[in-house]
Amino acid sequence: MTRRPMVAIALLAVVVLAGCTVGYQPGVSDRSEPPTEGELGYYDGYRYDDTFDIDPTNGLTERETEAVVSRAMARVQLLRGLRFEEDVEVEIISREAFREEYDDVWREPSDDVRALDNAQHEALFLVGSDEDVVDVRRGNRGGTVLGFYQPSTEQLVIVSGNDPATLDDELTLAHELVHAVQDQRFDLGSIESSTLDGTNARNGLIEGDASLVESVYERNCETGEWQCVETDTSSGSALSPDFHWGVYFLSFFPYAEGPTFIDHHRDAGGWDAVDRMYDDRPRTSAEIIRPASYRTDAYGNATVRDRHGGGWERVRLENGSDAASVGRAGGASMFAYTAYAGDSPGVIDREEFRNAGSDGLDSTRPYTYDVPYTEGWYGDRLHAYERNGETAHVWNVTFNDAENATAFVDGYGQVAAHWGGERAGGTVWTFEETDRFGGAVWVERDGNAVTVVKAPSEAALAEVYAPVGSMSANAARGPVTAD
Repeated sequence: MTRRPMVAIALLAVVVLAGCTVGYQPGVSDRSEPPTEGELGYYDGYRYDDTFDIDPTNGLTERETEAVVSRAMARVQLLRGLRFEEDVEVEIISREAFREEYDDVWREPSDDVRALDNAQHEALFLVGSDEDVVDVRRGNRGGTVLGFYQPSTEQLVIVSGNDPATLDDELTLAHELVHAVQDQRFDLGSIESSTLDGTNARNGLIEGDASLVESVYERNCETGEWQCVETDTSSGSALSPDFHWGVYFLSFFPYAEGPTFIDHHRDAGGWDAVDRMYDDRPRTSAEIIRPASYRTDAYGNATVRDRHGGGWERVRLENGSDAASVGRAGGASMFAYTAYAGDSPGVIDREEFRNAGSDGLDSTRPYTYDVPYTEGWYGDRLHAYERNGETAHVWNVTFNDAENATAFVDGYGQVAAHWGGERAGGTVWTFEETDRFGGAVWVERDGNAVTVVKAPSEAALAEVYAPVGSMSANAARGPVTAD
């Protein structure tokens, strides 16, 4: 397992600790006087290289917690080159308490948002028509979240593998403290995106930034340059038997590819270059995968014309974009998932996706989303439709050239076959009603653009996306471009 799957992001102002005793601990030195004005390696009486004679096994006292958190904040300031503007409150809880108390941190979506979200994951063969990706994410989170920082509540929570809760190590603390200083300096709550691809691009910046700092922090702990708190965990972060690798890969994208993106731009222009990105953030996950393509004209909008009839209605959102975009990260996750689930060999081999050596997965970049079938990705757009409780979608994926589009069609057909699809003639794939992905899929390439239509049955395909010139189609609406 890699260090950090799905993490929210938050901040606060005095230390509140769950399950710790209060009292004087002689192993923590008194606060020192502030050093030279402007020194980053100092915070609230503690320096980045202070050492403490403490035993964290049974939890930290309030005084110890204040000292460890302040020292960690000094270290984050030093590594990131940013100064905290106010204190950060930290709460440490057990995994059981996290499941009971913080599930509502991830807000329940509205019905229209849920329908569009499910449609885009169904297009990727990650969830079936009778599955709910919101429930899948919830099931994944319980065993994988190590901590979170939430800008809307200014809340930093560390999830311990022990009960009573302990500070298992300083790495999760350091990662979430980076989010706290990001929020104080760049207002994370204001950096929004209306699509999955845009969210992965945004989080590639935010999580890549935090993960890169965390990796240097970890190295200083491991080499002994810094003294760091560490406690053996009794339970770890055990995965549920129903853990969904495909949804996980899509959510984990910013942590896997983000650090390389940040490192590329920091090497070119220092931390100042990274800071400027918060005002001019990447817009698509493909920019994160290929850092040199950031803010170039390599990417753009795909187009979907609504041509539905037969009682099908477009899913439209009250707030936000009423079209989805999964991006290159979504496409890569679709292919990678086949190597981890299903009854036949994957469309790509696990080793094409995993960055593994003799010591296991690369801790900095465990997975690579530069999957060949997604090469030349330019943009994508998906519209979802509903009729009498059934759902359908039309998905356009546009590439830089016809060659890459052809490769994607070939790969997509292999994915359909992997999940039990049978070719019904031409580029139509049908699935048994009892199959996880029951229904029918039609795929067509027109130059560098690929259109994928999914409906509950082969007969319904023409109702969801009527042939050009059909009077039942809503072709007069014209092209709809992505937000």
